[in-house]
Amino acid sequence: MKVEEFEKKINYKFKNKDLINLALTHSSFKSKKNKNYERLEFLGDRVLGITIAFLIFKKFINFDEGNLSKKLSFLVQRDFLYKIALELKLDEILQYSHKKENIRMNKSIMADTVESLIGGIFIDRGYTSAYNFIKMIWDPYLDLHESNEQDSKTKLQEISQQKFKILPEYKLLKKEGPSHSPIFTVTLKALKKKLVKASGKSIREAEKEAA
Repeated sequence: MKVEEFEKKINYKFKNKDLINLALTHSSFKSKKNKNYERLEFLGDRVLGITIAFLIFKKFINFDEGNLSKKLSFLVQRDFLYKIALELKLDEILQYSHKKENIRMNKSIMADTVESLIGGIFIDRGYTSAYNFIKMIWDPYLDLHESNEQDSKTKLQEISQQKFKILPEYKLLKKEGPSHSPIFTVTLKALKKKLVKASGKSIREAEKEAA
């Protein structure tokens, strides 16, 4: 995936292209400048934490401190960040040299990259832009119940990597209906099975249904 294509996917255009390149470079990738995302990850972790804390503080007015802490932990945990990384297709643009069949390592790297991306946005245009990005991505999940159960897309990705060392392929087939209530249909190619079709009110919902 090209940087311009990735920026369209995340609905954010970097002023400083060096920042997005840095945010998407893992320490295992040996570049000429020999720099990686670790400092941005450190910053992004803090920006993500305060933003999610603020979002759930506003939304769940009847939650006490204990429930807020539980909700926060769930929404910033490694497995959840990995889920977000898959949605953003970070695996298609991230520069790293680890063996891709190492599921545990890949989860950690992908989760860290979400945080480094947030850190990059924060440096690029400030907190408001970082806040808007986080709210856009996390808003659909704020009402999720805290659970260790994996969603279907994450589970399918892990099975596909373990068995065949390849990723599931999702493609948008068509968009139908009025602009205020569209229906998206996607195809899914995975596990050497027949092509799967599924529909939903968003591309994300359709992909989850297919998985």
